[in-house]
Amino acid sequence: MKPLGTITMCFAHVDDDTITMLKSVMEDAENYADFTRRLCSRVCAEPTSALIEYLAFYFPFHIDDYNLTDKLEKEGKVPDLAKPLLMISKYRRGEVIYWDEMKQELAKAIKAAPNDWFATHLYMKWRIYAELLFPESDTDVKLIQRITKRVNENRDLEFYKSYLLRFKAIRAMFDHQHEDVVDLLNQALPIVIDHDEQIVVAHLLSVLAGHIKDTDVKEALGLLNASRELSEQLGYRYNIGRIQEKLAYIKGQRGELNAAIEHLLEYNEIRESLGLSLITLNGLFAFYYNQIGDGENALKRVDAAIGASKTLRRLSSFALAQRAWALTILGRFDEARGDLAASQELATKSGVAWYWFLWHQLVEGIIDKAGGRLDSASTAFMDVLTYVAENPVPTFQAICLLNLTEIEIDRTPLVQNTDESGPWMRKLDEYVEMNDVPGFAAQALILKAKLFHKQGKHDESRRMLKEVRKIAKARSMKYLNNLVILMFPDIKVI
Repeated sequence: MKPLGTITMCFAHVDDDTITMLKSVMEDAENYADFTRRLCSRVCAEPTSALIEYLAFYFPFHIDDYNLTDKLEKEGKVPDLAKPLLMISKYRRGEVIYWDEMKQELAKAIKAAPNDWFATHLYMKWRIYAELLFPESDTDVKLIQRITKRVNENRDLEFYKSYLLRFKAIRAMFDHQHEDVVDLLNQALPIVIDHDEQIVVAHLLSVLAGHIKDTDVKEALGLLNASRELSEQLGYRYNIGRIQEKLAYIKGQRGELNAAIEHLLEYNEIRESLGLSLITLNGLFAFYYNQIGDGENALKRVDAAIGASKTLRRLSSFALAQRAWALTILGRFDEARGDLAASQELATKSGVAWYWFLWHQLVEGIIDKAGGRLDSASTAFMDVLTYVAENPVPTFQAICLLNLTEIEIDRTPLVQNTDESGPWMRKLDEYVEMNDVPGFAAQALILKAKLFHKQGKHDESRRMLKEVRKIAKARSMKYLNNLVILMFPDIKVI
């Protein structure tokens, strides 16, 4: 492999023996992933310094290859400097790691760092995960202020300005300020490119795609393709998996829900091959299963997610919201309300206000609608639409419009000479006409068929359902067949 800044940036801060070993392994390796495997094997097979052991742990951790970090732990090759990253890996896989314990290990690691550069190297990598996983990281003020001061004053630490920008981006993300997120990531990217940190380049390209996919799908797909190409060159399999997750979202916002599930299955396979759990993925699987009305599979997935993520409050909140939705599909309304209340409590503690509001209102609307409380259901769905009018979340818009239209159909007096149930059906028609959402357009057609069936226009209703069946032949939207059967159990559509 060619020299890579991910590795060589440390050369000015290590001893000659460390440089010699790293260069030797790079010369033999095909790409970065192969480099991490070769370095891990050498460290496990021969006596090495604590610094080499730290780097041998850091490099595979950097690409989420927990098979290699597990191997190093088994061989007793994880020095104090790497212990905070080891704890992050355990926490991500559902092990109970308490904040006080994490802080103690971090303090020991910082103390064990041979110089300021490595103290910053470790802390920044640890903090990027802590920001996402531990709400308590916000209380770690003094150390981040001290390191921020060093980074801004020391030219040797200039690369870490990219991390400071990414921290700000994470906080902006929690505040649902997506324009700020994109701006901050775009500021970080040139710094990372300048230092030839191609792993982070690939990662940031996919993250940027994730934040613009709601407003510019074409550009998001371009970024994902660039990220995939770079990741394949590096052997960065985890990021290739994350790209599948982003593609699942894009398919999901088009209503191609079977395709979304298939992309998640591919991500699932990659995660498992790297020794990662399915904590977050099971919640996402449940979200898509809920949308297609498969409460049984959604519940199985979400129970696995909750059982594995008792310490991950932000993730548990999402999983509980999905569980409430799944229980509603299965007719278990009291349990659903209990889970939704628990989801709300966890989400408010996580400090993600917009996240709590959207999910709580959406699922509350779904529960109320299923229980026949149509006024309160309508209010909940309209509240979500009001919020996402300024902060677009296409999937939420489609779900709310579909539900409001169905409520409207159920409550509209029988009128023979109209093709619309009212203003919500008009808004839904406008939404599917203005957006590339074939799956949701087909669901809108099912609702139109329901209206016509109610009006006694059975031939027209059957014609629409036949059209939906044709659309459902596409592999990405097979679920439409089940929706037709659920809504029209007594109508045979050939």
